[in-house]
Amino acid sequence: MFHSLGRIIKFACQDFKRNIWLSVITITILAMALFSVNFLIVFRLIADNVVTAVHEKIDVSIYFTPEATAGEVNNVKSSLNKLVEVKKVSYVSPEDALEKFKIEHANDPDILESLEQLDTNPLGASLIIKAKQLDDYPKILEEVDKPEYQNLIQDKNFDDHRAIISRIDNITKKVETVGLIIIAIFILIAVVIVFNTIKIAIYTHRGEVEIKRLVGATNWFISSPFIVEGIFYSLIACALVIAIIYPLLIIIDPYLIKFFEGLDFSVLSYFNQHFFAIFGLQLLAVIILNVISSSLAINKYVRV
Repeated sequence: MFHSLGRIIKFACQDFKRNIWLSVITITILAMALFSVNFLIVFRLIADNVVTAVHEKIDVSIYFTPEATAGEVNNVKSSLNKLVEVKKVSYVSPEDALEKFKIEHANDPDILESLEQLDTNPLGASLIIKAKQLDDYPKILEEVDKPEYQNLIQDKNFDDHRAIISRIDNITKKVETVGLIIIAIFILIAVVIVFNTIKIAIYTHRGEVEIKRLVGATNWFISSPFIVEGIFYSLIACALVIAIIYPLLIIIDPYLIKFFEGLDFSVLSYFNQHFFAIFGLQLLAVIILNVISSSLAINKYVRV
């Protein structure tokens, strides 16, 4: 058994060397397809963490009219706290709101002078609401938009945040769509190239194939070197991608960590933790692709 396996691997290596340029092209296309897959993984990680970072900064501020009493504001706060979608509700008093407004406009003497001329505080109380998930904000806003609160609430500021989230989501979907199209193109090219590479190898060794059949070689023994050759392509392409992707991750990871400061995010750590899952599945997928392509070529051009 081991003797036969050794001969199969030997024949596969010989075919690989004899068609070296086709082998190089095949490996390059496979590597490009795998690189595209890993690019999408990195992009998805970055997009998810951008959304998480935005989520950490997003809240809904509800501004009440100056006439709204503390009791009325507390009633609204109590109603919001009962919602399962709400993570936290913070109360900002009119006095604190005025003090914050003065700090924000410390360099604008005209506004500060206008405030001093007023007998009363023009600002009302406000509530700052943070949801558990981004998708929870619409439900919270439905509670805030109840008719009984309309005379109390002066303004709310979620629309700008919602536009940012929507823009990030749209960009992510477009990049992923383009990435999937690129991957599909590379896979199609890879299938065609592997098919033709194996076909040429079979044609080159058609005399040897005929001799093997005449001496009683099994169908598996005749076809297996070509299948093993396809597996060689998969192993080398995967190793090549790992050799390229890791130096790139090492370069970009410090910048991403700095960009997402405050979040526990490292794309390099993610790849290290999920190394076998990421590259193992990719290797398995490419091997299956090559075996199928090789089998099609063998069935079509070798009557075994």
